[in-house]
Amino acid sequence: MATWHKALLAAALGLTMVSVGGLAVAQSADDHIKARKDGFQVFRTSAGAIKKVVDDSAAPAGAVAPAEAIAQQAARQLQHFPPGSDQGKTKAKPEIWANWAQFEANMKDLEMKATAVAAAGKAGDAAALKAAFGAMGGACGTCHKAFRAD
Repeated sequence: MATWHKALLAAALGLTMVSVGGLAVAQSADDHIKARKDGFQVFRTSAGAIKKVVDDSAAPAGAVAPAEAIAQQAARQLQHFPPGSDQGKTKAKPEIWANWAQFEANMKDLEMKATAVAAAGKAGDAAALKAAFGAMGGACGTCHKAFRAD
């Protein structure tokens, strides 16, 4: 079956198509909700690891890998918010889809700020790392206020 036929069938069934290892795979809203929750767990775990490095300040390079993990996840997180995935066990507000351009910009901002955290870690600059980490945390908070239900 042609890929476009699969996409049409998936849409008719309330599924979305995503590419996994070059293969088109149908995902339900529940699959997307789980995938984005997993992605947000990457953010939480990685931010916690960076905070430990910032608090210690002895080895800024320890922040590089978790900051890069956040940046990479931010770059792919949007794919898990297709239309129709606002129903179910999710804290995603409808404002995400109503203000998609802003949500997309916020996720790009997080990616850039996480990249700055990684750069400060690579440079071994504890003061720059602390400042970059604070800015990254601000990006998280901005998005939570607008787009996450408590």
